[in-house]
Amino acid sequence: MKVYVGTYNKYNNGSIKGEWLTLSNFADAQAFNSKCQDIHKDEHDPEFMYQDYEGIPKPMIGESWIDARLFEILNLGLEDEEQTAFLEFMDNQSFYWDDIQEAYDSFEMSFRGNYSSLSDYTDQEADERFELSTRDDQINFYFDYEKYCHSRKCEGLWISENGNVFESN
Repeated sequence: MKVYVGTYNKYNNGSIKGEWLTLSNFADAQAFNSKCQDIHKDEHDPEFMYQDYEGIPKPMIGESWIDARLFEILNLGLEDEEQTAFLEFMDNQSFYWDDIQEAYDSFEMSFRGNYSSLSDYTDQEADERFELSTRDDQINFYFDYEKYCHSRKCEGLWISENGNVFESN
């Protein structure tokens, strides 16, 4: 997760001078804000402007604010792939999580893994769930994987742009 930090004063005066900051380099929002102050120490009371960002869910950042819960997410100590999946999960929720641990617990219940397509996941799930590859009654020849995938989507299964599969709770 990275953010480009400038100020409104510089921007209003025709400059986009600022700096890219990697959020994982900071223990908390206070340390992050301290670095922002240091970058823009040429201004008396800088109003920070987050002009661009990478890897941060849209509901957690705006032009003039950054959600302090991002640092809580970083402090969960997740591997990069899991953090990406968690952020995608958070980005696709239609409500605000006050408690990051509660959000992570919900993510753990919803996350099914990373796949190249939703049908790859549902095909594997069907094989395991109905033991299609080990049955000797040849029902697997009659099983409709496409309809099973469609049914699972209707039940709330979805896939992110990065291939992370989630089950709505």
